Amino acid sequence: MITPDDLSRIRALPGDASVLMAVVHVNPADPENHGGALTTRVKSALADLGVPPTLGQRLLDDVARAREARGKSAVYVLGEGIDERFDVQLDLPERFHFGRPLPVLVEQAAQALPRAGVLAVDRDWARFFVFEQGELHEIRRERHTELDELDRDELTASTTAVPGAPGAARAQDGSGFSGQGTGPRSDSGVEFFQRHLDALQQRFYSDMAAQLATELKARDLRHLVLVGPVARLAEFRAELPDTAPFTVIGETNVEVGTGTAPEQAILDRLLPLLEDFAREDEARLMAQLQEEGVMEMERVLEMVQQGRVSLLVIPEDGSQLHLFRSHNPDVPYFTARKDVTESPLDGSLMERVTLEEVLTPLRELYGLEVRRVHGEHAERLVREYGGLAALTRY
Repeated sequence: MITPDDLSRIRALPGDASVLMAVVHVNPADPENHGGALTTRVKSALADLGVPPTLGQRLLDDVARAREARGKSAVYVLGEGIDERFDVQLDLPERFHFGRPLPVLVEQAAQALPRAGVLAVDRDWARFFVFEQGELHEIRRERHTELDELDRDELTASTTAVPGAPGAARAQDGSGFSGQGTGPRSDSGVEFFQRHLDALQQRFYSDMAAQLATELKARDLRHLVLVGPVARLAEFRAELPDTAPFTVIGETNVEVGTGTAPEQAILDRLLPLLEDFAREDEARLMAQLQEEGVMEMERVLEMVQQGRVSLLVIPEDGSQLHLFRSHNPDVPYFTARKDVTESPLDGSLMERVTLEEVLTPLRELYGLEVRRVHGEHAERLVREYGGLAALTRY
């Protein structure tokens, strides 16, 4: 897993350092990784980039070990004074980069799916997990012990029977009440027991909802997935306030009991749900851009430098888009125009760079949030929107 400390360390690499960075799909379950296919594929990618043999061999020597490790993808940062591999439990698209450090390549791997809280809940258990980078970690679990302490007979002791009427006698096999018996009964005790049971259950769900809000806020999580029986989830959701600072993005269930369900059983249900949410969220974003966004690379860059952009939307692989930036970092200037050879701000020369190379300075200089779109949305962003799109502050 890639931690915030890992990202900080990679962002701190000298800007003029020469590093090899790669995301390699090493999942042994993929037939394309069988035999020597994985090594051949990586060798070809390194040759295309012109990676020095010694540096490239460091990656090749480790790829076979990575395939035997626990990750489905391996994220590498290799260079002088740095030798990092991060195992990620997601099938990520492969990418290779050689040259100046590109922290966004590692960031993209860490953010491939949204982080989310997961609550598995039913009448007896509440278990809270955090999902991140394809892994599920149980943070806490709580059992509804009040249900174990109930004395049903004591709470239904007010039940009475009238001789000679049907529906009165309790069945001896524990199934409830028989069709005929000694007389009609007053069900006030049964009703009281059910009300008491419902009140205990509501309190359990209410307490869990309050704890959940605290847990999610402490971990800066804005999305929640609920796991459990449909009826129990409906009862729990009724306890969530309308002003909750998080969004329930989906519900699912597992075939085994909530309290004993293995993490892998929950994870297997969770991954498709989160993938669907990510696609739907991108579709909503594209619709919002169509209605109220700004498009075309030069126009977007102008508005970014005016401080008017709050959200910058880019295709999944920004290394395929190029623009120009000034050499002087103290007087930054960015443009998509090829005919601008000098910065109009200070006359410094312009250099051609990829979008990926300027994402970090754009975010730091102008306080941007950056979102990537994938697949057909990325193609549409390039084909119809000119490569970049944005939502503005005003």
